[in-house]
Amino acid sequence: MLPKRRRARGACPGGTAAASAPAPVRFPDVVIYLVEPRMGRSRRAFLTRLALSKGFRVLDACRWPSPRKSPQGWGGCPPMPASGPRPSLTTTPPSRAASVLRALPRPVTAHSQLQGLPHFGEHSSRVVQELLEHGVCEEVERVRSSERFRTMKLFTQIFGVGVRTADRWYQEGLRTLDDLRQQPRRLTAQQRAGLQHHQDLSTPVQRPEAEALQHLVEAAVGQALPGATVTLTGGFRRGKLLGHDVDFLISHPKEGREAGLLPRVMHHLQSQGLVLYHQHQPSCFGAPERLARPSRSMDAFERSLCIFRLLQPPGAALGGPAKAGPAWKAVRVDLVVAPSSQFPFALLGWTGSELFERELRRFSRKEKGLWLSSHGLFDPEQGTFISAASEEDIFRCLGLRYLPPEQRNA
Repeated sequence: MLPKRRRARGACPGGTAAASAPAPVRFPDVVIYLVEPRMGRSRRAFLTRLALSKGFRVLDACRWPSPRKSPQGWGGCPPMPASGPRPSLTTTPPSRAASVLRALPRPVTAHSQLQGLPHFGEHSSRVVQELLEHGVCEEVERVRSSERFRTMKLFTQIFGVGVRTADRWYQEGLRTLDDLRQQPRRLTAQQRAGLQHHQDLSTPVQRPEAEALQHLVEAAVGQALPGATVTLTGGFRRGKLLGHDVDFLISHPKEGREAGLLPRVMHHLQSQGLVLYHQHQPSCFGAPERLARPSRSMDAFERSLCIFRLLQPPGAALGGPAKAGPAWKAVRVDLVVAPSSQFPFALLGWTGSELFERELRRFSRKEKGLWLSSHGLFDPEQGTFISAASEEDIFRCLGLRYLPPEQRNA
C-alpha cells in the first residue's frame, strides 16, 4: 500500500496566499470576527479567504481565549469585544415551528410572514396556510377530536401524571376521571391529591394570585430565617399574566444558612392551614460532574411540591356561595431551595421557558464545550466550575448578549 499524501494546508490568515490578491472591500461597515476557540488553522484560513473573496473585512486577530485561560478574575469568562457585533442566541430548538410562532412579536396574518423563519418546512407552512385561508386545519382538527388526544390531555392535567403514565392508562382502557376515581389504589398520593383538586388545578393561576402566594411564602420564610430571600420564577417572572403553577426559589446570602430551612417553612405554613398537600424531596447532591452534566432529569435541589389553599376575595370563588366557610382555591406551588453560590444558575433554570433553557444548554455544550445546568457552568476539560454572580455573568461566560426574562418566552 502506498502512503497517503497529506493535503496541503491553506495559508494562515494574513499570510502570503491571502494577501497576494486581495478582493475589493464591498462592505466597509461590516467586520467578520472568527471567534471559535477550537477552530483549526486550515478551516480558519478557508473561512477567512472565503469572506475576503466576497468583499468582507475579517478581523483575523480576534481569537478569544479559552474560559480557563482568561485573565479576568471574576469567573474565568471570555472577554467580550469592545465594539462590533455581539453573538446572539436563537431561542428556538430544532424542528419546533410552533415555538417560532409563539416567539413572534405579532400574529401571523399572511403566509409571506413565514419567509425566512427557521424550522418552517413544507408541512408546517402548509398547516399555517390552511389556517389562514379557512380558519381551521383539517389535520389539526382530526387530531384534536381523536379520543386518544382528548384522553391524554385530560390525564396529563392531573398533578403527578406525565405522558408515559397517561398513555399507559389509555392503553389499559381508562378514559375519564371517574374511571380513575373508581381505582384509587392505582394512584400515588400525589395523583390522588391532584385528582381531588382537579377542577381548581386545571384553572389558570392569575398574576395577583401568584403575588398573594409570594406574600404568604415570604412571611413564612422571614419567620423561619430572617434575611432569606424568596424569588418568584417560572412564567410569572417572564411577564406572563397566567400560569399553571407558581414556583418560588428560596436562598440566603450566606452559604449554608439555607440548610434545614424548608421543613421549618412548611411547618409554619401548615400551622396556618394553607397546605392541602406537600411532598418533600431532599437534596440529592452527588459528584459535581453529575450535577453539571446535561440531563433530562430534574435538578438536585431540595424542594417541596405543594398544593396550597389560597383564600379568595368575596365573590371570586370557583364554587360560589355553595362552598361552606371561607372561599378558597387550590393552587400548585413549588418551593425550591438553592445555595447562594448556585442561585444565579438556579434562577436561570427555573425561570425558563423550557424550550429556551434546552436551546441555551445545547448552545453551551455544542458551541462552547461547557455543561450548563441549574447548578452551575462546568468545564469538563478542566473538571472545574466557572463561577458567576448573576444571570448576566452566565450569559457573558457563554459569549451571549443578556436576554431579560421577558424575552425568554420561546
